[in-house]
Amino acid sequence: MLFRSAAAAAGMLKEEADHAYFGVDMARQVEQGAGRPSVRIQSKAAYNSGLFVAKINHAPTGCGTWPAFWLYGEDPLHPWPTWGEYDVAESINNMKRPMTTLHTSERCTQEGVTAGSDFLSEWEKGTENNRADNCDVKTPGQWENQGCSQKGPMNSWGQPFNAQGGGTYAAEWDPDAEHIRTWFWPAGMEPSDLTGHLPMPETWGTPFSYFSLKKGTCDSNHFKNMRLVFTLNMCGDLADPYFGDACPALAKQMSCQEMAEQHPEHLSEAY
Repeated sequence: MLFRSAAAAAGMLKEEADHAYFGVDMARQVEQGAGRPSVRIQSKAAYNSGLFVAKINHAPTGCGTWPAFWLYGEDPLHPWPTWGEYDVAESINNMKRPMTTLHTSERCTQEGVTAGSDFLSEWEKGTENNRADNCDVKTPGQWENQGCSQKGPMNSWGQPFNAQGGGTYAAEWDPDAEHIRTWFWPAGMEPSDLTGHLPMPETWGTPFSYFSLKKGTCDSNHFKNMRLVFTLNMCGDLADPYFGDACPALAKQMSCQEMAEQHPEHLSEAY
C-alpha cells in the first residue's frame, strides 16, 4: 500500500511506481530544541478490520531512531487509547527485534495467550521481569503506556534486516475470528499466495505474534476506526531513555537530542 501525503514536507518522501522512500533530513544541523525534520504518513481511510501487508526493503535504524508501522484510532470524543492502538513493528536505536504491541484502556488482558503455542516469539517484560501481557496502558507492574507487548523475530529489523534485503510484515486484525495476528518473512521467503495477491493467512502457520480479542478477555470493541501509520521519530519518550545503553560511546559525548539536532552524519540509516 502506497500512501500519498503532503506530510512529506516535514522530511524526505519520494515516490515511484511501486515503492516509496521516506527518511529524516540528513543534510543539515537544526536549531537547538527545534527537532529534526522527519516524516509521518497516515491513511485517510479508517479501518475496523483488515489484512495489512508492508514489504520493507530498508528499515530505519541507528542511534536515536524510533520508527514504527502501526494503526490507531482517535477523534476529539475518543482520546487515545479509547479506540486502541496496534503497533505491528516498532523499534528503537539499534534493535534487531522490533516490538509488536497493543495499547488499550482497561479490561484487555492477554494472560491466557501462551508463547510457543499461540505465537512463536516471546513476551516483552514489565517493570518486575514479569510478562507484559496486559494491554491497559495504566497496568501496575508494567512500564508507563507499555501495553501488552511481544518481541519480533530475530533479525527482523535493524542492520541484519537491511543486509538481507528487508522483508515483509503481514498484520491481520480480525474481530470476527477474535484475534490479531502478525507474520514476518525475510525478503524472498514470502508465501506464493501473498506474492500472488491472493493471501490465505490460514496457510501461513503459527504467527510470531498473537493477541486474543475474545469477549471477557479483550473485547474487540477496544479497537475501532483505526488509521494505518508509518512514523520515524527521533529520540522521544521511548528511544531517549535507552540511548545510553544502545550507543554508549556516543552517549559519552552528547545527549540523544544533541545528536539528532546537530549531527546528521550519524543518521545515514534513518530511512
